[in-house]
Amino acid sequence: MRKIIKNIGPTKRLIKPEKFAKALGAEKTGVKVDTKQGPISLFSLRQTLVKLLHSTGGRPKLKGTQKERTKIPLFKEDQEKLKKIADYVKEKEGLNITSGQIASLLIHTQLSKIYEQIKR
Repeated sequence: MRKIIKNIGPTKRLIKPEKFAKALGAEKTGVKVDTKQGPISLFSLRQTLVKLLHSTGGRPKLKGTQKERTKIPLFKEDQEKLKKIADYVKEKEGLNITSGQIASLLIHTQLSKIYEQIKR
């Protein structure tokens, strides 16, 4: 069994984001992210898609996924969001991806994170 390490030492004073940015010489870009998942999350999704997508002559598929389709009930608004994400990836990245493949990858990623949490 793993021992849990707890840091009970004094905490460090927080640095204001403006002071940190000034020290790094950062400049405002005007980019605003209104969701909890920003550009880094999209980049991570893209990298995983590029790594796992492969073509066998027809529609590209995700490596490691099963051949049979699994029916997973989705809320209508989630289906619409998945379609918009797939369209965005097609337009911006040139990857021929379906909303189902996006859903599969998101489910796989989140399940892995949750599973690691409960496995401890």
